[in-house]
Amino acid sequence: MTAAQSNNISLYGKLIEPGNIRGLTAPVEAYQSPTSVQLAFLADLGNLFIEVLDQSGASVYQTTIDATAGSSLSIDTRNWNSGAYSLLIADGAGGYLEGEFVIE
Repeated sequence: MTAAQSNNISLYGKLIEPGNIRGLTAPVEAYQSPTSVQLAFLADLGNLFIEVLDQSGASVYQTTIDATAGSSLSIDTRNWNSGAYSLLIADGAGGYLEGEFVIE
């Protein structure tokens, strides 16, 4: 994707690296294109729960993924309504990342 086709989604919080007590602040990159949200995993993070909530707080997407370094996830947003959405990424150790994006 080029910069003209995608927008970076800022993620806040920390995930806990398996086998290590330190938190990782940027082990996931998130990008929004006109038809999807892309997640790129930069470290071996184990099982992650990923959820997207609409502006009313209703869950519009959720999955669990075994995130390994170099893997990715694409979330199809083509049929979603316009509005603000929250992206939540949680690990089993109590760590989480969250960010927001808007579909116009």
